Amino acid sequence: MKKPHHYMVVDDDPTNNLICEYIIKGSDDTAEFESFLHPEEALLAIEERHLNYDRTETILFLDVNMPTMTGWDFLDTFKNFKDQIKNQFKIYILTSSIENFSRQKELYPFVSGFISKPLRKEKLEEIFSENGKETTGENPTTNSR
Repeated sequence: MKKPHHYMVVDDDPTNNLICEYIIKGSDDTAEFESFLHPEEALLAIEERHLNYDRTETILFLDVNMPTMTGWDFLDTFKNFKDQIKNQFKIYILTSSIENFSRQKELYPFVSGFISKPLRKEKLEEIFSENGKETTGENPTTNSR
């Protein structure tokens, strides 16, 4: 996959957002980076800015456990967006949770994978090297540290 140059992180943890920004900009010096502490604000930005925008692809890293709206709630709203918007995104769940996500893989087939926090440069490079292939997802407990 060609580097998309646009990235979004939706996580209520500002430290994790800074880590993601550091890793992303360190791997892609032309990266456009946005982070959101509140998932509701991210959804509003996506709906407003991406409806009439023809961006090739945005990589979105989404936290699962957030206080006002969970990552699953976010995805429930996102899946109702027009295809024109949804097709601009490749979503990865970024989580510190060790739960099994097999049920969520069935409910949200448009999620490209599950990544253990913190985001690592090696994982980002793996996403780049997939050459457009869909990921099978990963168990966050098996991620290398």
